[in-house]
Amino acid sequence: MIALSARPLDATTHAGTLTRAYEAATFAGRGGTMTDVRRSVDDWVIALFNRSTVQPGWMEANWGRPGTVADRANLAESLGEAVTALALGDLLSEEDRDELLGAWAPLAA
Repeated sequence: MIALSARPLDATTHAGTLTRAYEAATFAGRGGTMTDVRRSVDDWVIALFNRSTVQPGWMEANWGRPGTVADRANLAESLGEAVTALALGDLLSEEDRDELLGAWAPLAA
């Protein structure tokens, strides 16, 4: 999943997309819901990695999922943005949805 959480090349464009998404959510009365959704995604990613710290394998120890703490934070952020794109899909332009989905887009199709 870490590979799917690649950060956008143009940080300024991406920040503008996030701003429009949050404004659309607030205007539609979904701001609080989106805060809860993002918190749920963060909690899920943290739990995923916490559960996988050490997993016994058939003949050896599997020392958990790869990635640094920064990778895990990036995964939570990226996945949260993809979920935001799906949850607000009816309020966002196709370009903004695509920007927020990023590398997760093939999984959302």
